[in-house]
Amino acid sequence: MAVTGEWNQPGLGPTLGQLNRPEGEIAVYDELVARFGDAAEPALREQVAGALFNKGITLGQLNRLEDEIAVYDELVARFGDAAEPALREQVAKALFSKGVTLRQLNRSEDTITVYDELVARFGDAAEPALRDQVAGALLFNKGITLGQLNRLEDEIAVYDELLACFGDVTEPALREIVEDTMLFRILGTVAPG
Repeated sequence: MAVTGEWNQPGLGPTLGQLNRPEGEIAVYDELVARFGDAAEPALREQVAGALFNKGITLGQLNRLEDEIAVYDELVARFGDAAEPALREQVAKALFSKGVTLRQLNRSEDTITVYDELVARFGDAAEPALRDQVAGALLFNKGITLGQLNRLEDEIAVYDELLACFGDVTEPALREIVEDTMLFRILGTVAPG
């Protein structure tokens, strides 16, 4: 199945978003998923996953947070078992973003559960993009959420886990997370959030 016509324009949905036409943007994502959602070709599967992720982001920008979460759940349900690196990255981003949104909704226990799922799925991943999502989930979200729940021992355990997994990394983005974790661990404080 080849992508033709208007669908051969990879930026149509985001362009509508830039034009402040979020409902049109969502409609484009929905149409892409409806047309190509059952495609087996890797490139089309990546487009569908990207459309779902972008739709979730757009729904969040519209403050339709429950709809945003539902879209991330759909992305994970469709592609959670995928082996392709690009799809695995979209699943990790969806789980991370779902956790952020749950935290915005003050659903702390659900936030922690989602980050645990992200770590369970991708904690041993070698791909830098997945490692970034895991480290971010552990530090800036799970650890901080535990601290806000006054579960300080659990918060410290998460920081220790992050340091054990990523303490020797050299990638700049991960190194920054490790340094922040060391600071939080030493000071025993929770970052504002």
